[in-house]
Amino acid sequence: MSSGLSHREDVAFLEECNPPLIERNAAEFRRLRDLLVQVEEPARRAETRTEWESEGSQTYTARLTEARLLVAQMAEGYDRAASALNAYAAAVTTAKSHYRNGRHTERALAALIATKGMAVTEVARAAEPMRQWEDMRATTGFLDLLAEATLDVDDIREEADRLHDGAGGSFHLAKTVEEEARATCVHALKQAYELLPEFKVPGGAGARPDLYAAMADIRREAAEAASSPLTHLPGSGPKRETAPPPGDAGMSPALRDIRMRISSLPQADDSYWDPPGDDAERAGWISHNKEVLRAAAQHSGLPAELVAGIAWKEIGGQYGVTDDLTDTLRGAADSPLSPVAARDLPWRLGGTPDETSFGPIAIQLRRGAEVLGYDPAHLTDAQRDLVEESLQDPRQNAFIAAGYLAQLKAEAGYGDVPAEQLTDAQMREIAARYNGGPYWQSGKAQDYGDDFGGALGKVKDAMR
Repeated sequence: MSSGLSHREDVAFLEECNPPLIERNAAEFRRLRDLLVQVEEPARRAETRTEWESEGSQTYTARLTEARLLVAQMAEGYDRAASALNAYAAAVTTAKSHYRNGRHTERALAALIATKGMAVTEVARAAEPMRQWEDMRATTGFLDLLAEATLDVDDIREEADRLHDGAGGSFHLAKTVEEEARATCVHALKQAYELLPEFKVPGGAGARPDLYAAMADIRREAAEAASSPLTHLPGSGPKRETAPPPGDAGMSPALRDIRMRISSLPQADDSYWDPPGDDAERAGWISHNKEVLRAAAQHSGLPAELVAGIAWKEIGGQYGVTDDLTDTLRGAADSPLSPVAARDLPWRLGGTPDETSFGPIAIQLRRGAEVLGYDPAHLTDAQRDLVEESLQDPRQNAFIAAGYLAQLKAEAGYGDVPAEQLTDAQMREIAARYNGGPYWQSGKAQDYGDDFGGALGKVKDAMR
């Protein structure tokens, strides 16, 4: 294959790349830049307009100058980071457009190939159309089983070659655009990072003083600043009030924060052994757990009825013990010694262990890992156990579900919409995305969103 062509597998990751999320991170850096710029002018006034004489006056002026320059340098760093991410988001948008063109052409190639027969082996059926055609026209390899013995492809060769090269060219454009933009972005982010100071506390993280908890004036200042648009992005929840204690080294900061927050909340009603079976039981579950659901929603900058509405849909699902059984069977099938692959298990058992959903508000383990700040592709056994344990706890589960919904809200382009302004139609879309993921526009996911919208009235009554 020529160097100007790529396969879909080379750029399949673009399916899950989301420019609005990249732009949301850029906006976070830009917010910090604006916050620092606002500080710079008062610092300059303190430096240049304060006149007094003492033995320490020169030290005072020197420290103010250092502080002002430090603020200016940090502002420049965050500004560069924001610009780099915005440029990368634009490039990803272009790359995804090329990728979609390639997928469209690839589907046409698949339809053309299908006129000559159907792949026999599982490996052949799983191969992408470009690979199938490459093997068919070469008349060697596993896809020769496509049509058993006699397969004449000469009558489709010219059109298939055109579609093959068209798909490969689009995929290669997507690959090139994203790769070049990513390299430029990473370089710019490294330069931005070098502009930021490195603060070190003697004794390590465990020795860090909790100034927020110790000083009432700082807590009062934080409360007064909470209404400023520079303290958090529109549509997001409040920022973390203080860094959590070190605790378990394997526990992510996000999970520590959630566990600190739930410590002051009432115990939640579980549905592990006995999930609600009808609307009356669902309403009872929502009502009992409404304080937890409200806290989770507020933490993620969401309407309480969105989190509660998803709970309404999910808590009537399968028993929690069924999730554990599914996870056990998938884990056994994932072993190299298993005669059947985890994805080939029958019924709803088919899937990888990290695609297993846990908790009253069903969340796939890999999604929960993302929300908690772990890399789902490289989870250690200890981290996986920690995520699973957290998802199965009803209070932590509500916070993790809300975090995932906040991510979907941003992916949908509603990241800057305040919770109180999110419309029912927008919440329906988020619900459909929750159910369908990349395929949220499918009939099944849209039905889920419609069911969510239809139950909103009952949900709001249960939350009162």
